[in-house]
Amino acid sequence: MNDNECQMQEVVLRDIEPILRQRLGDHVIVENFTTKSLLPPGENYGSTILSVHVELKHGNNGKKEELDLIAKMCPPTEYQRRVFNSSRTFMKEVFMYDSIIPAYNKLEIECGLKKNEIFEILPKFYGFRLSLQPDGEFDDNAVILMENLKIKGYYTGERCIGYNLEHAEVAVKALARFHALGMAMKQKKPGIFEVYKMHAKCLQVEGNPDSMFRLVLQRIKEDPEINSHYDKCYKILTGLKFEELWTEVPREPWTSIIHSDFWVNNVMFHRNDNGKIDDVKFVDFQIYLYGSPIRDLIFFLYSSVDIEVTEDQIEDLMDLYYETLINTLKKMGCNTDNFTKEGYKTKMAEDSTREFIHSCFMLKVLTLDVKEIDNFNCDKMHSVMHDYAGSKMFNDRLRRLVLCFVNRNWL
Repeated sequence: MNDNECQMQEVVLRDIEPILRQRLGDHVIVENFTTKSLLPPGENYGSTILSVHVELKHGNNGKKEELDLIAKMCPPTEYQRRVFNSSRTFMKEVFMYDSIIPAYNKLEIECGLKKNEIFEILPKFYGFRLSLQPDGEFDDNAVILMENLKIKGYYTGERCIGYNLEHAEVAVKALARFHALGMAMKQKKPGIFEVYKMHAKCLQVEGNPDSMFRLVLQRIKEDPEINSHYDKCYKILTGLKFEELWTEVPREPWTSIIHSDFWVNNVMFHRNDNGKIDDVKFVDFQIYLYGSPIRDLIFFLYSSVDIEVTEDQIEDLMDLYYETLINTLKKMGCNTDNFTKEGYKTKMAEDSTREFIHSCFMLKVLTLDVKEIDNFNCDKMHSVMHDYAGSKMFNDRLRRLVLCFVNRNWL
């Protein structure tokens, strides 16, 4: 990485009226809009995310309206754009909002669900553009506009802690339903699903496992509680090139469109006036894939569930996922004969190796305290994945991860 790649570029949102007219109609007039950065450094790496307050008028009746939106735009440096393959991930996310989830919802209606029963898992989508130039290629003015869920009371958990059992149950049930709808589409509309698979191809990922996992292996070796498992961990963490992490050959019937980055920051919850969770939304579909849905589940359970949730409760969450998946498939009129509980457990063990690598990689992000790093920026973001020394929390989470995988005979 050179200095030019890390030079911060100002990302500015301009002229959103044509985008809003995609969904709201040609009569819409944007009278004013203001923006500000939505997330602090260290909470998002692959995009620039702005909160947008819009004052608009409907030209056909003069009615005025205010909207609170999110604008998802290019990351501010060439390094981030290269690492996250921004032009590709941008279009992947648009396709999820504009095509895949609407098709899932249409299939639900065709299978007998009522409109108030369909799976509304995404924030409302207001449109996108690639460039200010007509028919222009992807550039700094590319943007996706969606509703600002935080203004409506949605929230995420703390990445360093994870979700309690109440939140985990809601998330796991929603995740199972998301995967099941992909499986239903695969069974009932295979031609359309083949198109989705094309859009869900794995992107090239950069990374050197020797440097990325040096700290992880060092901490395992130094920890008396887990150092007896060092050789097994070393074999797993160095035995697979990082770019191969997501390129395994999918094995039926355990395949669907999967999120592949399903962790604390990408799940949002809402409570009703009585304090009960009444809704959940998924965000950040930049790197979804066609692959094993069980990988999403393992990654969520071991990256994003509070350490106080015992292994017994995690077993219950695994059962909840399976039951919800099967029930959703049956509700969609799908054949579930091949989705046995034994096959589910076997696939989970099969997927555990790659998800151990994935989870170890994520531990640095989960436990990073950006306040401890002066002037956190792109250069620091790069170094944290390779050279960050970790913390007590990092060590504790790593120990728990290793012991949990050992106890399940996954290591």
